[in-house]
Amino acid sequence: MKTTLGILWLIAIATAGVAQSGGGYDLSWGVVSGGGVTFSTGGNFSLGSTIGQPVAIGANPLHTGGSFDLTDGFWFVRYATLSGRVTLRDFVGDVTLVPVELQVRAAGSLTPLQVYTLSLNASGSYSLVAPLEGVYDLSAKGSHWLRQTLAGVRVSGAATADFSLRNGDIDGDNEVTLFDFGALVAAFGSIPGDSNWNAEADLDGDEEVTLFDFGILVANFGEVGDD
Repeated sequence: MKTTLGILWLIAIATAGVAQSGGGYDLSWGVVSGGGVTFSTGGNFSLGSTIGQPVAIGANPLHTGGSFDLTDGFWFVRYATLSGRVTLRDFVGDVTLVPVELQVRAAGSLTPLQVYTLSLNASGSYSLVAPLEGVYDLSAKGSHWLRQTLAGVRVSGAATADFSLRNGDIDGDNEVTLFDFGALVAAFGSIPGDSNWNAEADLDGDEEVTLFDFGILVANFGEVGDD
């Protein structure tokens, strides 16, 4: 009886040291003692791990599907370069001083997965390196410009997205209405330093609220930006 139990005990030890595998899966694993923690979030999910870095050179994913890859021991993150040009319409000022918010959304959704502030060069061009891989809706909004959303943009490796934003949204509610007209009237004739100066009412960016700004607002009156 003792001999039989001893044999069974040895078999159990030997079996515990062998990885379980079958089909397309391998359940072998390892532990990094004292390792840190990194989190990846998106939508309604948070994914935590004890190690986070691009997959080792030459390694291949064990299983792929949709926007996710499962690799052997490392979180695999695909980075893409998104570039293009943002045209700030009816603007003669310095576009490099105008921050543009870019929202990255799941296709068909209004909830941002990622939000970036684009820094434009003198010609309005931008370049962004981000953990993106898939098809997204890309939405851009400048301060007194209406939002523009590009639907179904495929981002993989390198992608281009150009925007042309309509002017006149002084109060930032993504519509050109009487509220914007009222804000422009209140700031009319002002320059920086005046008590009634409103930089958002300086639609053309010439550092003075004039009839030129009125002309821009009138031309776009009633316009509504994309969701």
